[in-house]
Amino acid sequence: MRITLITVAAALMVATPALADDWDFVLTNNSGKSIKTVEISATGVNSWVANKVDPEYKKDALLKNSAKMTVHFDKGEGCKYDVKATFEDGTSAIWSGINVCDNAYVTIRYNAAGAPIFTAS
Repeated sequence: MRITLITVAAALMVATPALADDWDFVLTNNSGKSIKTVEISATGVNSWVANKVDPEYKKDALLKNSAKMTVHFDKGEGCKYDVKATFEDGTSAIWSGINVCDNAYVTIRYNAAGAPIFTAS
């Protein structure tokens, strides 16, 4: 009986696929607009996945300018990710190359020329 349980447990461990790591960072919106949705993609891949919204954060709530939210996602290979924000007015912008391995806080905004830039720490 004991050998059977060990064999079954070993088989389950081998048959279980590798799961992606849950990652998160705090996003501060300094874009000047209210954000409707946030999506994440590995840099250069353009395979957008929606932020895993906290249960206490309403899915239809807007992230106002100067407000913060925690962005949850499944981290795949690598550390560089792009953040796509879709705004209340229907427009969107992408902030590219954010190192999520080394930074827990990301602030998105636009520079004087209107290009999306970020700071991370």
